[in-house]
Amino acid sequence: MVAIVKVLKRKDAASVVVAIVLAIIISTFLSSFTTYLAGMWSGLSNGQYGTAFPGSGWRGEYMYPFLWAALQIVVLELLIWVYVLIHQAITKKK
Repeated sequence: MVAIVKVLKRKDAASVVVAIVLAIIISTFLSSFTTYLAGMWSGLSNGQYGTAFPGSGWRGEYMYPFLWAALQIVVLELLIWVYVLIHQAITKKK
């Protein structure tokens, strides 16, 4: 972890590549987590997400995409707040 922070502090192409890879990892986690929650809250079973599943009805077509988008925004905002709080706590100690 310390090596990643050292690379991200530099202003070169390596830090950009590391930042993009970290963003992809966080995006994958965010998407899988919010997909599960949106499906659960909209009352769909596993695999019923979206309009491709014939039995999903209005929940799969309208409710699920709305919940999924809203949850992604909320979880991303929470991750940003956690990062800011941790960063402030670390920088105050130095």
